[in-house]
Amino acid sequence: MRQVMQFGFTLACIIVLAVCLFVAQGWNSTTALFPRVIGYPILVLLIVILVMDIVKERRLVQEDKSEQDAAFKKFNLNMIKYFGWLIGFVVLMWLVGIVYTVPVFIFSYMKREGRYTWLASLSSAVAMTVFIVVFFQYLFKVAWPEGVLFTWHEDSTFFALFRLREFFSSLLS
Repeated sequence: MRQVMQFGFTLACIIVLAVCLFVAQGWNSTTALFPRVIGYPILVLLIVILVMDIVKERRLVQEDKSEQDAAFKKFNLNMIKYFGWLIGFVVLMWLVGIVYTVPVFIFSYMKREGRYTWLASLSSAVAMTVFIVVFFQYLFKVAWPEGVLFTWHEDSTFFALFRLREFFSSLLS
């Protein structure tokens, strides 16, 4: 099972990248420069990884496979957990926006997965939020899209309480 997943994932990455590079061939040279500069070396590296995995798999002894399978299962569980956190981050960002998602995500991830103290988790979340707001919103003038909850219920008094960003921007203006 491990071999099928490992080879299948590498092969799927090769196919997706090859399709992307094929699509980029129809673009003008300026637009296609970045996908080509990044895509072709990664395609070569993925092919090398696939060949090395196939060669290494042939050399493995049957005794080592059970130990490696247990480590592979643990790795897969950790990977699934990590992707769950990422999906949760994206869904929360879609719902309430990035400015409100960052502190919630950082605090909950540090507290739950990193097992940090309340003070370390809270201070990191606040520091990163202040950094993002000051650095990107005020220095680079990035307009963050609002979450769908704020656009669906703009005149709701409950969601008006969460309009802290406008309050702070009016103070700094």
